[in-house]
Amino acid sequence: MSPAEFDDALFHQVTQAVGPGTAILTLSTKNLNRVTAVDRQGVWVETERSMGLGSGPQLVPAWMIAVAWERLCDKGELSQQDLLNELNVKRSAFVCALLAKFPEVRIRSTRPTVLELQGE
Repeated sequence: MSPAEFDDALFHQVTQAVGPGTAILTLSTKNLNRVTAVDRQGVWVETERSMGLGSGPQLVPAWMIAVAWERLCDKGELSQQDLLNELNVKRSAFVCALLAKFPEVRIRSTRPTVLELQGE
């Protein structure tokens, strides 16, 4: 396994939360993201824009999801702004929406987007 791939535990969590055909709406703007595949390298996603352009799915790399999950686990909370500004995660809206599908994650707010671990 390389740092660019999911570890076993996170891969399991992601595949339990989403799979091919899963539609995820971003939390604040409700933009549609459709998962086309999940593999060790990340999650392949089509947006309304990419579907309209016919450009096909784009990879949301595993490292983006992993650093977001790690921050959420370490701090007990995670904001979309932290992802963008501190962790340089360019697909922050999708990553937040994906993590919100995990059973132990609660959406504290959608404007701004803030997630928290339940029980924190």
